[in-house]
Amino acid sequence: MDCSKLAQDVLAIAGERGLVSENLGEMERNLKGLLDQIGQAALQMHVSTDARPGYEGSSRVCRCGRDQKFVEYRQRTIEAFFGPLTYRRAYYHCRYCGAGTFPFDESQGLGKRQVSVALSQAVVELAEAMPFRQAAEKLEKLLGRKLSANTINRITQAVGTQAATMEQEAAAEVQANRHAVRALPAGRLYMLADGAMVHRLDGWHETKVFQCCWQDPKARWQRRHLCRNEEVGKFAGLAWAVMHACGLENARQSILLGDGIPWIWNHLGPLADEAVQIVDWYHAKEHLYAAARVLHGEGTAACQQLAQALEALLWNSQIDELLQSLKVEHARLRRIPKRAAIEELQGYLERHRSRMDYKNYRDQGLNIGSGAIEGDCKNLIHARMKRGSPRWSDQGCQAMLSLRCCYANREQHRLWQRKPLLAA
Repeated sequence: MDCSKLAQDVLAIAGERGLVSENLGEMERNLKGLLDQIGQAALQMHVSTDARPGYEGSSRVCRCGRDQKFVEYRQRTIEAFFGPLTYRRAYYHCRYCGAGTFPFDESQGLGKRQVSVALSQAVVELAEAMPFRQAAEKLEKLLGRKLSANTINRITQAVGTQAATMEQEAAAEVQANRHAVRALPAGRLYMLADGAMVHRLDGWHETKVFQCCWQDPKARWQRRHLCRNEEVGKFAGLAWAVMHACGLENARQSILLGDGIPWIWNHLGPLADEAVQIVDWYHAKEHLYAAARVLHGEGTAACQQLAQALEALLWNSQIDELLQSLKVEHARLRRIPKRAAIEELQGYLERHRSRMDYKNYRDQGLNIGSGAIEGDCKNLIHARMKRGSPRWSDQGCQAMLSLRCCYANREQHRLWQRKPLLAA
């Protein structure tokens, strides 16, 4: 499409209004304002071309099963991408259940908030990345549109609630049909889990985090994210669905990676019973160094020497030798705190020794670090849920978590197809 003539017309209008400037930055801002005015006028003309928007005859079927009657055309003004937009549309009312509807608004996905879909999409993109007040300030600065932080909050929560529902529906679909899954016939599927604390209205609570990742035929890493505030049983059910949706049954090899949190191994482990279970190497190593610090003091040569000796044994999968070394160390100690530190480390190693065959894992070319799931805790949770030290309601917390996962999973197009503003 050749826009040369149109561009000439715009420049002519800019010249008539005294908007032409030799300063490129000033000219750019002037053109942006002019194009906003043109866009607003064009959009207003567009919605005015239909003389009877939303009219479906003298009556239409109501949700209660009776008939809604056409009443009149009612006017509405919404804040749109280019500025305020005013239009009239048909209004229907059911005298049996009292429901009133605007079919045009429903067909366009417009909710009760006086904000267009396109502007709401921009609002949500900002609000899922920064606090609502900052999002309002950024929206005005970038687009010149003014919305309150409260309006942005409500729009974002409505859209995020739909994202949370979409997660549950996707899980139900996989549970109903386990064969409708992604094929990974020649690849490895990594499953990683962790937890992160979020400040809710009644205190701090753990948000459970799960990720599946695999390499596509071009060796590019693909990821699927899940963050939920569910109790562990419900979370495990959703994680199970994600595992299978990502191709657990078709994968050449599956690996479950995590730290020492019991619910990972007690609840997710049985769901992927053929997966290689690996305790994150860096968490395991930190337990060794923590014990060495208690025994010899942080920063001392003896602490470093002991920690490195224990690390070498663990790195080479010499768990028996490592436990024997700890047993000898325990026998020579008399102080209770030091003996307790050894006993705690011994218990940790005994519980997870089947998940600490690091030499064998390395020989197979397996990842032994869970940095990817820690990245989820940092980027999906801490970066937004703790920014500005907010306290989240249960619904608001899950809505934001699901929204961020939806965008991270690149499913926002499917989310907006559900017309989430109708619930706003």
